[in-house]
Amino acid sequence: MKNAIGIMQGRLSHPSKNGPQVFPTASWREEFPLARDLGFNQIEWLIEAESLLANPLMSDTGRTELKKIEAASGIQVCSACIHCVLQWKPFAPGGAERIKPLPAIIAAAAQAGLERLIIPILEEATIIHASTPAQAAEIFSPALQAAEHAGMDLAFEMDRPEPECREFIKLLRSPRARLCYDCGNATALGYDIVGEISSMLPLVGEIHLKDRRVRGPSKPLGEGETRLAEFFSTLKAQAWGGPFILETPVLSDPTGQARKNLLLVKEFWS
Repeated sequence: MKNAIGIMQGRLSHPSKNGPQVFPTASWREEFPLARDLGFNQIEWLIEAESLLANPLMSDTGRTELKKIEAASGIQVCSACIHCVLQWKPFAPGGAERIKPLPAIIAAAAQAGLERLIIPILEEATIIHASTPAQAAEIFSPALQAAEHAGMDLAFEMDRPEPECREFIKLLRSPRARLCYDCGNATALGYDIVGEISSMLPLVGEIHLKDRRVRGPSKPLGEGETRLAEFFSTLKAQAWGGPFILETPVLSDPTGQARKNLLLVKEFWS
């Protein structure tokens, strides 16, 4: 779907005491009609380490139920954020062993009809913890082989400057290796998001939308320091046809906040 606009799973539910990146066990089903009524096209699934085996995506029964809910709501799940990679700290000692479930996750996602998985290697899982970039790339070789077999993209979300991101994708040596660009995180790190996206866009498989202050926290769209107007103008100029996923803060009114953010995205993109 050209320029689908989706929202990260859990962002239409009241926040968990453990933060926003938590699988909404009690409310994931209800998020689909909410997303439809608000005007979204997609929901990005979320997989975390603590609930991996219980995640509906990982069982035949869960995937069957998911497909029924997708059909009834008209909301697609085309991607999943594999948050457990961040939790597994792949570049710390023993990391290669901890990420061994990745091929099984890829196979399950393919059975559910997903097109791409987002692999976050940032924060405590940042690539700078690897002994070398080549060693970091080698850790993901089994996952990329599984992705190639499944016909699925792996989009790596990184917190490093553009040259390092480019080099890492080159080292992966796979046509299924892509980037997920988060304009809010890049803003918080002090990067030039307009210049970066102009150069990196051919490598980007998905864009995460959020608004942050430089060296600061996430804010509702339009209330941070992310240069959203220029960012969207650059994407238009390069005829970006890929998906946007809102990874915006929930605050006290998840539905109202999502509605406001979606309207602003549509205004920028119109």
